Amino acid sequence: MSGSAGLFVLLFGVPSLLLAVVFAAVAVKAPRGGAVLCGLLLASVAPLLFGVERASYMRGAGIWFTLSVAIATIGLFIAFVGMIRNRRKPEVTTGKR
Repeated sequence: MSGSAGLFVLLFGVPSLLLAVVFAAVAVKAPRGGAVLCGLLLASVAPLLFGVERASYMRGAGIWFTLSVAIATIGLFIAFVGMIRNRRKPEVTTGKR
């Protein structure tokens, strides 16, 4: 891996993977916040993933971004399942206190 590709992996690939893991863990405990975080990460990493292919960094950084996108997608799915499962039933109010 050349020097510029290695620097690209250290500056963008590794942090995106670590953030994806953390955001997926957040999605387990707080589905709505985790969904927002995973969605924002996907929106920021997806353009980089396509740019990596054109800039010929795919050998070094491609796997990091691909794993990051996969983990963020799984976190988004976990968050949606958590939001569906934890829907609160409306409280029954009789008008009396």
